[in-house]
Amino acid sequence: MKLWTNGLFYTMENEEATVESVLANETEIIATGSADQLKTQYGDLIKEEIDLKGATVLPGLVDSHLHLLWYGQSLARLNLNQQNSRTAALKMIADKVVTLKPDEWLFVEGYNENMWEDDGRGLTYQDLDQISTLHPILVRRIDYHNVVINSPFIKKIQLKNHQVFEGGGEIDLTPDGKLTGILKDEATNLAIDAFPLATPAEMENYLKIAIEDLWSKGITGGHSEDLHYFNGFTGTLKTFTDVVGNKENQLPFRAHLLIHNAELANFNQSNETFLSNHSWVELGAMKIFYDGTVGSKTALMSHSYPNEPTQFGLQVQTDEVFETMVKDARKAELPVAIHILGDQAFENVITTLKKYPPKVGQLDRMIHTPWLRPDLLKKASGMPLLFDLQPQFMSSDLPWALEVLGETHPPLAFAWKSIQKAGFATAGGSDAPVEIPNPFYGIHAAVTRTVSSDLDGKHYFPEEALSRFEAIRLYTVGSAKACYHETTRGMIKPGFVSDFTILKDNPFTVFTKELRTIKVLKTVIANQIVFSIK
Repeated sequence: MKLWTNGLFYTMENEEATVESVLANETEIIATGSADQLKTQYGDLIKEEIDLKGATVLPGLVDSHLHLLWYGQSLARLNLNQQNSRTAALKMIADKVVTLKPDEWLFVEGYNENMWEDDGRGLTYQDLDQISTLHPILVRRIDYHNVVINSPFIKKIQLKNHQVFEGGGEIDLTPDGKLTGILKDEATNLAIDAFPLATPAEMENYLKIAIEDLWSKGITGGHSEDLHYFNGFTGTLKTFTDVVGNKENQLPFRAHLLIHNAELANFNQSNETFLSNHSWVELGAMKIFYDGTVGSKTALMSHSYPNEPTQFGLQVQTDEVFETMVKDARKAELPVAIHILGDQAFENVITTLKKYPPKVGQLDRMIHTPWLRPDLLKKASGMPLLFDLQPQFMSSDLPWALEVLGETHPPLAFAWKSIQKAGFATAGGSDAPVEIPNPFYGIHAAVTRTVSSDLDGKHYFPEEALSRFEAIRLYTVGSAKACYHETTRGMIKPGFVSDFTILKDNPFTVFTKELRTIKVLKTVIANQIVFSIK
């Protein structure tokens, strides 16, 4: 057993609860208290003592909503997510193209025109054609709901002018029916599926890259949705069970995997069950996409988008298909986890869920829900719901999302305090690779209500701000609740897992603006140091 001493351990039982030392083995925390007390009581059982030299310690932070394989893939690919100008983004693509072999295709991640200070127009095929008409190029928007392809790519997948996509997506056309090179939501797969599938070796590499990066950010586990996009349910699950664990050549990480609705039949045919345990990997709720995003004007809203009186957004599933999906999940004894952006989407979803509640003890996960109305929270009162919140979305999406939605935007914007006051459980995540999975970016946003473009500026809807304790709970107690481990994870107390995030600075006492810059000294999973700052 290891004795971790001379630290300030926040147990997260309540805002004031701290201890100075923790005794743990690779499975769980054995005891907490003073170093002298623990040495007296456990004596020779203590094999190692680690002096934390006054560092602050939190329960291991967990990202409750991300895409691990996509995140690793985005780190391995050309990524535009840090570019703040159109000129710089296009130059990055051009610089990459000159390194390609003849006829080689290029997949670019992370384009976000809302960050561009010089020109906020979205990309079209003409922009990419200026870079190359020889290499097929695909640029995926940061929200994963929009891609842009150039003319060679359009020819490769045989898209035609005036072509209409049937289903929950859109082939964007000019008013006279010409292709723009933009594909939205389900239509993005027309281009993405043209790339070869990742090999098992590539998938393992993506997962390792992602986990090692997350360790450096103090993250000890993640709730991820990957089981459809790479090698199907069985093959992708095998990648996780091969990579994640504490055996030789495996990486300690607590993975909770959502099941994409398209993989439900494969789940039913497998020997897997809800929360089936592969030691470090377990299966969770069935994931469904109900609408799109505000940035792509596909979030389903109760009011139309400004100057577009017939545009209310996009419903990915018809009412009938969505209801069938929910009923199928219930037959499989699964809760559902639903991507919801618009207020109308939320209203439609809870209307259906009321008709088909989950098993007693299960919680349906409402993912994102940034735009709500007070009447909707009242309508949902008493329902077994947990809200998956991404505080960084507020800091990235405002104020431009307010301009996109106009004066009729729903009154509850990123309404974390209102959701908690209404009695709902909440958990915090990043939706990486959409956002950088640094939990302190999310904690800072939740507390300050400022935006990344003006960190010291306006506080948006400040009545919805969380306290520091509430914000940190999103990534500890909240994430544990979301995966049904609230009695063994998310706090520092005997019987809970020996996972710790060890910090240079104290998030409860630093200046508020410094929450975003807190440094991780060590990350500990199952009593093992997996990351230590050099």
